[in-house]
Amino acid sequence: MPIMASIDIGSNTVRLLAAEVAEGKLARQVLEMRAITRLSEGLKDKGRLKPEAASRTLDTLAGFASALERAGVEAVSAVATEALRKAADAADFVKMAKERAGLDIEILAGEEEARRTLMGIRAGIGARLGPGPKLLMDIGGGSSEVVATTDWEEYTAVSVPVGAVSLYERFLMNDPPSVKELSEMESFCFGALSPVDALVAKGAVPTLVGTAGTITTLAAVDMAMDVYDPERVTGHEMERERILRLLWRFASLSKEKRMLIAGLEPGREDIILSGTALLLTLMDRVGAGRIVVCDWGLREGNLIDFHEKTARTR
Repeated sequence: MPIMASIDIGSNTVRLLAAEVAEGKLARQVLEMRAITRLSEGLKDKGRLKPEAASRTLDTLAGFASALERAGVEAVSAVATEALRKAADAADFVKMAKERAGLDIEILAGEEEARRTLMGIRAGIGARLGPGPKLLMDIGGGSSEVVATTDWEEYTAVSVPVGAVSLYERFLMNDPPSVKELSEMESFCFGALSPVDALVAKGAVPTLVGTAGTITTLAAVDMAMDVYDPERVTGHEMERERILRLLWRFASLSKEKRMLIAGLEPGREDIILSGTALLLTLMDRVGAGRIVVCDWGLREGNLIDFHEKTARTR
């Protein structure tokens, strides 16, 4: 069985997964790596990637490529999201990634990112969820994808150009943040998420399922994990009031003190507050009182999609 790999180049984090894939499932995981590189750092100011951010990310990709070669990986699909969708110099970055790491990067449109995220969530937790409408949310660094589905086959999706990093850079100047900053950020989030209304039938409350760094980190903090455990995170449920209490806790502490919280991934201490506020706003917008967490998302869905496309061309 061939070993294939998926690299998810996010606005905040770059993640790699190499595995054997069979019948739409990850049969055996071979390699897993991740690094926070903050590719979108400062992107809002000039519309171009900061040289330092691009360099960090390219160094990471080169390291990933070496690890994949040592692991005997036969084929790789590398995808990028909002940072490269927005950056005026995205083509230059893609060219350098090819030269330095031998990777061909596909920049996903928002709807395609949502589709592959759905595939990952379905593979990771779909069998545990009952029938009925579901709303899937992926909070990224630069954008958030929201997908509505009932049967996992048909779906509607929106990509909102708001994420944990972009919110942090726009609103949270003080450490800890001021009440005014938090209020302005939450008001902005509520308006930015208005496209989500079209995904939810009036009076219906779908099962909310969340993936990606903000939401999985909240689960890890909720369980006070000293070592992140994806199997425990997947399926963990959190009530809105518990998430709100975590928001207040984060807001009362400086970034330095947040780093001491069990379960909080190093490098996420600054943006966890903005990501949590965005999640709470979505929950209030759709009337969801709880969320089910899934560690699987775009990275896994992209790997499954890549395997299916490769199998069709053989």
